[in-house]
Amino acid sequence: MKKTKELKIADGSQFFTIKETAKILGIEPSSIRNYLSWGKMTAYKFKSLTLISNEEIERWKEIQK
Repeated sequence: MKKTKELKIADGSQFFTIKETAKILGIEPSSIRNYLSWGKMTAYKFKSLTLISNEEIERWKEIQK
């Protein structure tokens, strides 16, 4: 089940695109998309963008250790 929340305002310092998130985590963007579709990662929608919070990225960094 997808976990997607709607954003009214996006703060660029707290949210990252799928491509940026993949680069930060050292994985492929397709992996991020899979995690999102499987409900393992939470995303936010802002207009047409799918964004990942810095908080979620930090959570994934802990999982990868």
